[in-house]
Amino acid sequence: MLAAATLRLFFRNIEVLGDVPPATGPVLLVANHANSLVDPLLPLITLKRRITLTAKNVLKKDPLLALLSWGLGSIPFHRKEDIGKGADPRLNVESMRRCRQTLAHGGALCIFPEGISHSDLQLRLFHVGAARIAVDYVRKDHNPGNLKIVPIGLLYTDKSRFRSEACVCYGEPLDMEIWAAEHPHLAAEDLTAELRSRIEKLIITYQDRREMLILNSARDVVLTEARIPQALGGTRPPTTEFFRTLRNLQYGYRALESLHPAEVRALGDRAREYHRELRHLGIEAAEVYLPLNVFSAVLFLLRELELVFIGFPLALWGVINHLLPWLLVRQIARRLSTDTDHWATNVVYPSFVVFPLFYALQLVAAWIFLSPLWAALYTLALPYTGVYAILYHERAGSAWRRARTFVYFLFHAAMQKRLADEGRAILAGVETLAAMLPRV
Repeated sequence: MLAAATLRLFFRNIEVLGDVPPATGPVLLVANHANSLVDPLLPLITLKRRITLTAKNVLKKDPLLALLSWGLGSIPFHRKEDIGKGADPRLNVESMRRCRQTLAHGGALCIFPEGISHSDLQLRLFHVGAARIAVDYVRKDHNPGNLKIVPIGLLYTDKSRFRSEACVCYGEPLDMEIWAAEHPHLAAEDLTAELRSRIEKLIITYQDRREMLILNSARDVVLTEARIPQALGGTRPPTTEFFRTLRNLQYGYRALESLHPAEVRALGDRAREYHRELRHLGIEAAEVYLPLNVFSAVLFLLRELELVFIGFPLALWGVINHLLPWLLVRQIARRLSTDTDHWATNVVYPSFVVFPLFYALQLVAAWIFLSPLWAALYTLALPYTGVYAILYHERAGSAWRRARTFVYFLFHAAMQKRLADEGRAILAGVETLAAMLPRV
């Protein structure tokens, strides 16, 4: 419950794609590893069943992680690269047995075959441990309950940014009984290759940094559809649409790169330059299509100012009560994070301790120094005002950015027209190239 609440505050939206695995029977969950210790929490909060996690044994040197590992009943594995840090690979025999025992009892087991979290553009080589557990479960334990292996793709819009979005993509389960019949040699290496292939289809990887920059720049333009941007506070488009658009663009880019290299390169460079200019101006791609008339501007300002002024006292109270723990958590994250895949973990996990501790101190003080009525009101308002402060900050920030864009375009109408025309031209270029795709 605490993990779910914290993650749903850290991420603005967490969406699930695909069929969630069954609530009963042995299931082996295998996923990519892009966001450190946040990765295992997403299956935990999106599946309606208990999950046993696996983790490298050296994590237990951290008191907080040791406590969480104990509470979650995680199974430790000893890596060769951690031998000098207290790891003993010989103990993995017992860990493997415990994993198969968990499955034999109809449990769900989650493993990250890459072995380590990273920010690479592609999947790393998979260790054979997960496949070996499945193979031994069939060969030695005779597959009680008929094991299913479920590939999971974990996707993040910006994993190092607070209030970004995440998507948990559940792939089609692999039935070990059927797979074993089709692969009588039961080679763990073959199963490992199959699992890697299935996970790769659920996520988005890149050939190189150039491809990543081109596709992300083109995605922002395509998502605008060259239409007037949505009013602030409206329903946001699904996170899955973000990744679906990116995947479609990648398919077209790779299919046409060799067939029409000059056109693809020219449009890619144009999209990157457009993205770079918008970032320099601090303007979102959709905002270049803002209708600039006095009535719209006045209506926007009146509506947003009303919301800002009415909500300010409640948001301020939330900030006052949560500023110290948030500053402490942010300082911890800054000190501990050495890569983009560490930031979310170093915010989420310390929050499990820091915020409940501050809440406890604040509530004790409230019940000592306030009347029972005011103490009860303070108790009820404390978490609510914290959430409200986050939502208020987002809305006020968006309103400020859009108001600033309004003012900028009012004095630079020619610039808005040029940016809007360029956005439409890039979108038309994408559609022209899409029409050149070979028909399957």
